Amino acid sequence: MMKYTVFYRVVGNNKWNEIKNVKGDGVIENQYRFFILEDETRYEIPCSNVEFKFSKERYSLILKRMNNEAGQDIKIDKH
Repeated sequence: MMKYTVFYRVVGNNKWNEIKNVKGDGVIENQYRFFILEDETRYEIPCSNVEFKFSKERYSLILKRMNNEAGQDIKIDKH
């Protein structure tokens, strides 16, 4: 299973927090962002005044899932 890292901080704060071994994420009614870890632990973080950054592995995971759902490789225009 491919995993990625999520970084988050309160807007205006310089310190980034880190969540490792994330295997999936989503949003609940634009109020909370949730993250599912490799061990099935779930984190929920309020979206208001919080910035999120994702490691590059998240992009690869999303592309892989899209390819699997489509049953073929999806060509991405990298302009």
